[in-house]
Amino acid sequence: MFFNDYIVFIYIAIFVVIYNLVKVFVKTRAIKNVLIVFASLLVLLTVVKEHSLIIISILSLLVYAIGLILQKKKSAILLTGVLVFVIGLFCIRNYPFVQDIISGSILSLINEPVLSVQKVGLSYILFRFVHWLIESYRRTIHTSDFFTFLNYIFFFPNFLAGPIDTYNNFHYWIGNTHFKYLRSLFFAGISRIFIGGVKTLLIVPIVIDYALDYTILLPDFSPLTALFLSLLAYSAYIYFDFSGYSDIAIGTAYLIGIKTPENFNNPYFSSNLSVFWKRWHITFSNFLFAYVFKPTLSLLNRILPGLPRISITISAYMITFFICGLWHGETINFVYWGLWHGMGVSIGKLWILYAKIPERISANIIYKAASILLTFLFVTFGWMFFHYSHIELIEIFNNLLF
Repeated sequence: MFFNDYIVFIYIAIFVVIYNLVKVFVKTRAIKNVLIVFASLLVLLTVVKEHSLIIISILSLLVYAIGLILQKKKSAILLTGVLVFVIGLFCIRNYPFVQDIISGSILSLINEPVLSVQKVGLSYILFRFVHWLIESYRRTIHTSDFFTFLNYIFFFPNFLAGPIDTYNNFHYWIGNTHFKYLRSLFFAGISRIFIGGVKTLLIVPIVIDYALDYTILLPDFSPLTALFLSLLAYSAYIYFDFSGYSDIAIGTAYLIGIKTPENFNNPYFSSNLSVFWKRWHITFSNFLFAYVFKPTLSLLNRILPGLPRISITISAYMITFFICGLWHGETINFVYWGLWHGMGVSIGKLWILYAKIPERISANIIYKAASILLTFLFVTFGWMFFHYSHIELIEIFNNLLF
């Protein structure tokens, strides 16, 4: 994380001051773009090697150019080909099982030190590439220029872990000149950074040891109780750490005058898993819904017209969350986690359709509280699949059973 490195933090603070001073006198988008690109590259060079940024820049130029072509001429074949190419490169770089399929000569070329791109931030770059290409094809991109697009890809506050912005929103805010609103945004950014700092620097250290290793609690508790308490700590840890980073990233973007979307909205107070995924990592959930779930649902409806609609919907949920799990990591435990949530969302859908809960009961405060508690426990148990490897999970279950 950039913001835990005090030297990088000083770089960012100096840039924010200089950028806001320049912005008072210069309203030209091009100047602001150059300043942000320079600052982003300077910050990114603290975590990414030069050759990685060069290769990503070249790939960004290619994706940008193809997006311009798609804006002028809709070509499903071109869109599909580029998406397969970009996603394929990402899979080759990130997943060993894909590398095993690729022939030795191609793989050795991709893994050459000069050509190998570091994994840091790649998944979020992929999202921006996919968004740009699909929305260009749909002709929803209002205006285009390469330096704004380059900033959209490399914008340092959102580079490592989001939030995942849309190009149109980013383009709008980078050109915004409403001084009074930007001043309000600046002070809101300071408060967001403070809140994020409290989460990541004060709260996370309290729970992290118990969250990452349940065996610490074994001297005082039974294995089942120790695991349960550790998972509760992990729920707190992953929320405060991730939402804290998002607060800092959003706040830093505010200081530069760019209003990035929110990423969390009290997710642990959700009454079902569907609501949870509308409140947890919101921009990622929106991406999955728009570019994975809806196309999958549409495809399944076309190729399996005879199946009941609920079966199609559940199949789309399971495929989406399988991809969601696989995106988080290449090991099988992330697939377990994704399928766990896919199953939970599917059960919730079936419950809503067939349980026929009377409105007076569903509005009852006890029913709502029970729904929130059940959802929280389901999510909390699921973090076990997210955190522990397949081998560790087997050991945990053996300890609990024997």
